Amino acid sequence: MVTEAGNGDVAHRHADVQILIDETGDGPAMLTVCGDIDIVSAPILAACLHQATHHPGPGVVVDLFDVPFLGCPALAVLTAAANELCRDHRALTVAADEAHRRLLHRTRVDATIGCYSTVTDAFRAARTPTAHASSPTASPPFPYLIRPPATTCSRTDLSVRDHPPETHLHP
Repeated sequence: MVTEAGNGDVAHRHADVQILIDETGDGPAMLTVCGDIDIVSAPILAACLHQATHHPGPGVVVDLFDVPFLGCPALAVLTAAANELCRDHRALTVAADEAHRRLLHRTRVDATIGCYSTVTDAFRAARTPTAHASSPTASPPFPYLIRPPATTCSRTDLSVRDHPPETHLHP
């Protein structure tokens, strides 16, 4: 459900999650998230972040202070948005409480996303992206998330690999 919140803001509500997007001005787009971000609500966050990444500002700020639960799907969504912004030399920053910042640090998501204890600090950092978030030569922090090139594979290839032809030894 999408509703106009005023002043160019858009609010997205679904089940127990609400996301307010503020794309006014020439500063970073601002997402304020309220509610749990789990496997059900992560696609909503992804859609909102996708919209915010197309805002012409210098970056995107996500306020997670009103998020009681931040699941693995949310981490994947945040990382994907950060990677998309990084390609445009822009930054994704997050303002979160200590528990969420610790989670982002333990999962190494903070290598791609700037994590801050206040919205003001996150907003300031999104206006002036740091070298790690905007460097075109920086190596990706999550090489295991980068998928290898697709290979062609047929059902026959799989059956031969899983069940090699039997060889019979004759006495």
